[in-house]
Amino acid sequence: MLGLFFSAGMCSLERFGSILVLRLTGETEHRFSPALCSQLRQHIATAAASDARALVTTNDGKYFSNGLDLEWTKPEPQTRVPYILRELERLVLDLLKLNMPTYAAICGHAAAGGLLFAMAHDHRIMRKDRGFLYSAAVDINFVLPPGSSALLRAKMAPKVFKDMILQGVKYTGIMANEVGLVDSLQEDSAATLKEALDQASKFVERPWEKAAYAGLRLSMYPELIERLERESSSGGFITV
Repeated sequence: MLGLFFSAGMCSLERFGSILVLRLTGETEHRFSPALCSQLRQHIATAAASDARALVTTNDGKYFSNGLDLEWTKPEPQTRVPYILRELERLVLDLLKLNMPTYAAICGHAAAGGLLFAMAHDHRIMRKDRGFLYSAAVDINFVLPPGSSALLRAKMAPKVFKDMILQGVKYTGIMANEVGLVDSLQEDSAATLKEALDQASKFVERPWEKAAYAGLRLSMYPELIERLERESSSGGFITV
């Protein structure tokens, strides 16, 4: 059943029939560093160029992602924080422009940048017994970039967005399901991934075309994608 395998240390890409599984590997917090963002973007580019028809993203361990790699930013926070934020927004933009449906099988905590990455997927399945969705912005005195804020606003009901950003509410799987942040809940990690694969398997059999699917997603979020493209292409990067 396994058709291909790419591993880059912090993440891997496997193929099961016409479905690709992008996995954040290892028992780490899967924090976004330049290296992780680059590896994930390479895998998404591989997916875009393939004849696969769906992408499922999941994680090992207790974290889907705990946000930015703050240790990497400490030596030069004034330049490194904006840099990694732009790299994360480029990753999110790649997902939003991908020519196939995307499913996040969230098997742990998705906080800060991890929340952004999860919400960039078309569909989200979460395990019931462990993990939460959490912005963290108000608790760490962090002002979200306009593009990141626009993504969360586009994917959440207004009250959920307000509570998430201004009150720092942590949404458990049950809470997230009740307010529409996720599409379904499962008992554990294995069941969460299985449900995402099952949903993808059903959808890939329908006669949709990849260019049309990508166009439909772009038509849903034109202002968001335009803003992210503008932000992610801005200058001022440091060399890493």
